[in-house]
Amino acid sequence: MGSGTRRDRGRPRDGGRTAWLARPLVRGLALSALVVLAALLAGGCASLASERNLAPFFSEHSLPGGGTETEAFGGALRLRRTRPGGLMTQWALRPIVIHDFEPAGDSISRFLTPLGISERRGGEYTWQLLPVTRFNRRELGNDEVEWTLFTLPGIYWSRLRDGRIVRAWFPFGGVFEDFLSFDELVFVVWPVFMRSERAGRITYHFLFPVFAYTYGHGGKSGRVWPLYGRSKVEGSYDRVFVLWPIFHRQHNFLSLPPEKQERKWMVFPFVGRTERGTFRATTLLWPFFGWSRDPATGFWAFDGPWPFVRLLRDPAEDRSRSRFWPLYSRYHGDGLDSRWFLWPFVNVRREVYDKAEKDSVYVVPFWQRWVRNDEVTGRSTFEKLWPLYQVERTGDRASKLAFPALNPLWRTPEVDEMYAWIYELYTREKSQSFVRERAWLGLYRRERDEAEDRRAVSFLWALREYRDAAGVEIDETSLFFGLLRWRKRGSDSLEWLPPALPGPGWPLVRAAPAPRPDATPVPGG
Repeated sequence: MGSGTRRDRGRPRDGGRTAWLARPLVRGLALSALVVLAALLAGGCASLASERNLAPFFSEHSLPGGGTETEAFGGALRLRRTRPGGLMTQWALRPIVIHDFEPAGDSISRFLTPLGISERRGGEYTWQLLPVTRFNRRELGNDEVEWTLFTLPGIYWSRLRDGRIVRAWFPFGGVFEDFLSFDELVFVVWPVFMRSERAGRITYHFLFPVFAYTYGHGGKSGRVWPLYGRSKVEGSYDRVFVLWPIFHRQHNFLSLPPEKQERKWMVFPFVGRTERGTFRATTLLWPFFGWSRDPATGFWAFDGPWPFVRLLRDPAEDRSRSRFWPLYSRYHGDGLDSRWFLWPFVNVRREVYDKAEKDSVYVVPFWQRWVRNDEVTGRSTFEKLWPLYQVERTGDRASKLAFPALNPLWRTPEVDEMYAWIYELYTREKSQSFVRERAWLGLYRRERDEAEDRRAVSFLWALREYRDAAGVEIDETSLFFGLLRWRKRGSDSLEWLPPALPGPGWPLVRAAPAPRPDATPVPGG
């Protein structure tokens, strides 16, 4: 009968017979391995004061300079301390919140970056989540406290220095004090009624912006929009409109001599004219065509048609602009020299400050590079080839490299710290005294300073290099969760170390810097 008959069922063939016979052997080996592992665990567990590396699940590392860092879930949870068991400098639950402890009891939390921040500095506390809510509280001394809350949907609540409470709920009604540029702002069912006070001038608005009446410092003003309006401040300006936006007339800088006062008029959008001293400007079909000149200073400008063509020369202020949008434009003045090619894609610029100069090249969105020379902080550079990499250098000995760089924004370290751990395959941070390297999710790490060089591949391998007090080189190696560990001191033979599960089991307290007789660089530098 065929192989599928009832007589042959349950009888193993040759291959099956071999597997069936091997099962007791496999079980025996597995049981023996478990017994050995249990024995090692019983006598070789890593202490809480030693490095443990089970990344991406959990790891605790000694940092250059003596601090410690604990990570879990690939870097989503992170704790940093000044030393083993010392003060916490940061805790983070990324990509939600990062909280930093700063000197003198100050602190700052960044959440849902770049929208949220909670900051405490001295006697001031600020909490905001843009564009939803902002709260600010300040201690003024002598038990005086003032605070302000502004939150959607248009709720304003504030305690003033003198203890008074003011509230508002836009658009229903309320009172604002020291809000924006107003000393006081009162409204009821906006835009039905509003009263504003600013610099001694009081204005009543009815059905804003239709009816308004102003009195107080500077004289009276009023409007019935869009028919007629006049805004006048004695010694400052006198402005009138008729059939807004068609007819406008302005007389500005009234406190100056007549030859320095400004007069403007416009019949919108057909023609407009501005005169001040020897300066003259004319506009036709606003905003498309216009020209201006001042023979006394050599200034002249031309728009035709705006925004495509704009030319400006101002020798007195060392300022000029040539724009043929979007092909090419150049602006020079106010310490800035900027050129655009095929706006908004290519920009080459030079910025000159009091004690610094900065040269930049931008090719949106792929390339950014700038070099800054500062008399105080020295030379610094930044370059980013999106989405491949970004590198930042400060001076000759400090640098920071990240690969890849998927963040499409320009230099935004707060955004990178919150989110980049998710996608960065490799980062390297280096200064004169330390090197830090990290692979994705912490699967590989390196922490090097003047005293030690520690490298580790999660679960598999770890190496510690340092010198003892006599300057003798010492290498310590850990394999397979810390099951196998040994030490090599100079030319001596290997010294086996007890297991430390989960490894590598190096002490979190770093070795003290030791003399280097040959004055060679720190290993791996």
